[in-house]
Amino acid sequence: MKIYHNLEIDYLSIDFSDEIEAKAEYQDGIIVRYNKKGGVIGIDITDSLKMFANSKLMTLQEACKFLGISESTMRRKIKSNEVKYIKDGKDYRFKKSDLIKLAA
Repeated sequence: MKIYHNLEIDYLSIDFSDEIEAKAEYQDGIIVRYNKKGGVIGIDITDSLKMFANSKLMTLQEACKFLGISESTMRRKIKSNEVKYIKDGKDYRFKKSDLIKLAA
């Protein structure tokens, strides 16, 4: 899986495979790309930061699942200030928009 975010135009692209796109559907700022057999090969989101800006905060476990990384990897990123977070007692909370920037 490849994730690409272009901050200049606020465009997020998630590729699930490197297959050739046969068709695409657009609705409400989301483009779903399909291969010739009808399987989803990727998703593109226009105005992605706006779409995720009002989302609830994610827990450490939710953020790791969203990014596809382990908790130890995420804790290293927190320690090295690679990702923005909010401290809630002993717990960390993350905005989806910050996680998208990290993935990009």
